[in-house]
Amino acid sequence: MANERRRKQIARRIQAKLAQLLLYEMKDPRSSFITITEVDINADLTVCKVFWSALERSARAKTEALLKHAHGFLRTEVAQDIQLRTAPQLVFVFDERLEHADRIESILRDVLPEEGAPPARENKGVGDE
Repeated sequence: MANERRRKQIARRIQAKLAQLLLYEMKDPRSSFITITEVDINADLTVCKVFWSALERSARAKTEALLKHAHGFLRTEVAQDIQLRTAPQLVFVFDERLEHADRIESILRDVLPEEGAPPARENKGVGDE
């Protein structure tokens, strides 16, 4: 079992390697529009959850298929880079936090007044403070 510090080091290294592979070494041009947002590896370093997002939200299914197809290549390259006893299994998970943040931002934009508008003033009576 790896300690927390070691797990974070390995996760950062895997994230950097996957980003490099997707950007520079894969032949599919769609791979350059994928962002690896977070990597989380379990305590025994055998399963690695890779959270990703894509520039085009409408192409989510195609991007998932691309990652599934390239899984073996990506796992082999990561294994060669990090040199662990066993190569961790890569589980790709779509990161919905960005969509969630966009939804919250749009709700706040509708509720809150615009920046240029003066704030609403309350009517105060004499002696109210």
